[in-house]
Amino acid sequence: MQLTSLLNKLLLTNGVQLSKVPKDLTADKRQRPSVGHVVELIGPSGVGKTYFYNYLRPVLEEGWFFRNEVKKISNYKGSSFSLLQEQDALFIEALLKKKHENVFSGKGALQRKVSLYDFFIREISADVYSRHTKLARGLFSDEGVTHNFSREVLWYHEQLNEGVEKNQHDALQRFFDNRSVILYDAPTAQIIKNLKKRSSQKPGAANDWFHYAGEQEVTEFIERSKTSKRKMLSVLQQYGVDILALDATMDLDSNKEKVLEFCSSVISVNKG
Repeated sequence: MQLTSLLNKLLLTNGVQLSKVPKDLTADKRQRPSVGHVVELIGPSGVGKTYFYNYLRPVLEEGWFFRNEVKKISNYKGSSFSLLQEQDALFIEALLKKKHENVFSGKGALQRKVSLYDFFIREISADVYSRHTKLARGLFSDEGVTHNFSREVLWYHEQLNEGVEKNQHDALQRFFDNRSVILYDAPTAQIIKNLKKRSSQKPGAANDWFHYAGEQEVTEFIERSKTSKRKMLSVLQQYGVDILALDATMDLDSNKEKVLEFCSSVISVNKG
C-alpha cells in the first residue's frame, strides 16, 4: 500500500486528508497549435459521449488539455472568476443565478440539488480558467459549458433584445470566441437502448436515469434535450461558432477522423 494511502487512513481519524497537488497546466512551456481554443463534445445523455471521448483521448492528448485536468487545477487554485473583467463577470453571474433557479426549482432531495449546483459552478469555473489563463494547449472537453449551461445561455440570448446594451451582446460574443462544438447524436430509440443497458449494468448510479424515472419520462427528457441542443446550435451559428455534427451510430474510426479534421480546421481558422 502506498505511503499516502497509509497516512490518509491515519489522518482521517482526525479529520485530515492528504491530496496530490494537481499538475500546474501553466508550467508547460511547449505551446501547441490548439492554444487558446476550446472544443466541446455535446449531445444527449446516453448517446455514448463518454465512450467516444475516451476513444479520442489517446490521439488528442499531445495537443490538448482535457476537462478533468483543467477542473482539478482550477479547483485547487481557488475561484477563477477573479480573472474576469467586469462585464464578463456580470455575464457569468447571470448564468449562475439562472442555473441556481433552474436547479432548485426542480424535483429531488436538497442534498442532490446542492451537489448538482456545486458541479455546475466547478464546470464554469474550469471554463473561465482555461480561457483566461495562459495555457500551452487548448481545451478539448466532453460536455463543457455549451452542454451544461445550454438552458441558461438560451435564456440569456433571448434577453438580448433591442433595448439591451451593446456590451451585453459583446460579453456573449467573447464567451463564444475561439470555441467550437461537436454534436454527437443518435435516434432516440438508440439512446433509450443505451440507457437501459447502462441501468442494467449499474442500477441506481448517478447517471442511471431509469432508476429515477420511467421510460416515458426519460424519452420526454431526451426529446427536450434534443430540442434544446437544436436551439443552442442555432444560437452558436449566429455567433460564428464552428460546429461538427456526428452520427453516433456510425463507425468510431470514421467519426474519429472527422473530429481530427475538424480540430485541425478550427485551429487553422483561429490562427489565420
